[in-house]
Amino acid sequence: MIKFFRKIRQNLVMENKTGKYFKYAIGKIILVVIGILIALQINNWNENRLQRNEEKVILQNLTKDYKNAIDEFQALNKLRRDFIEVSKTIISIKLNEINKYPTTYLDSLFSKTLTAPTYNNKAGSLNVLLTSGKINLISNQALKNMLIGWPGDVADMIEDEISHREIYIGPYSEILENFLSWKDLVKQYTTSGLRFKQINVQIMPDNPITSSDYNSLLNNKRFLNLLNRRASFCDISNYETEDLIKKAQNIISLINKELEH
Repeated sequence: MIKFFRKIRQNLVMENKTGKYFKYAIGKIILVVIGILIALQINNWNENRLQRNEEKVILQNLTKDYKNAIDEFQALNKLRRDFIEVSKTIISIKLNEINKYPTTYLDSLFSKTLTAPTYNNKAGSLNVLLTSGKINLISNQALKNMLIGWPGDVADMIEDEISHREIYIGPYSEILENFLSWKDLVKQYTTSGLRFKQINVQIMPDNPITSSDYNSLLNNKRFLNLLNRRASFCDISNYETEDLIKKAQNIISLINKELEH
């Protein structure tokens, strides 16, 4: 083809047909430009196809992450609701009736307060998406905005979880140590299946000095206030988590629409 055009050009020049040569040259330039434009268009189309394929994989991974997040949120909410109910039961115990309750029952109740549910925040696909800059592969702007705002929404909920946990491992645990037998609480905590289902935790020998004094504990204003504060944090976290569940469901719905396209 190149030899063909070269031969035409040489013939035109030799015949001194300058006007025709310029037309030929312009035509050749136009053909080259058109060829370049077509090549660029094909390249852009191919690049766009690869990006859409990558976006599809990203969206599928995000769907799994958000479904897992919803499952974890629901499990955490159940743990918090259980904690709130146990707290209500403990606070409602009347001092003049405390001797009616078996010690094992009280140990079981209080062992259920030895928890501070926290979100693991294992949004691997979203973290990679945000840190790598590939968030721009998301073509749906509404979906992109929700994904960008998600970490901030989660951070607000986690902040309250951390406040709850600090009370639990700090003043709350300290006051229990002053009035209750940690050995008996741990025994109920493990045998009831709340945690360590596959671990045999060593139970320490009995010692009268560490025996539980529920009467004094339930008559302690600081203890009751700490338990109340913990229940309040659980209530707040549940409210925030329910909102996160709705947002996660909306994100999944938008992703599904994108995948259908």
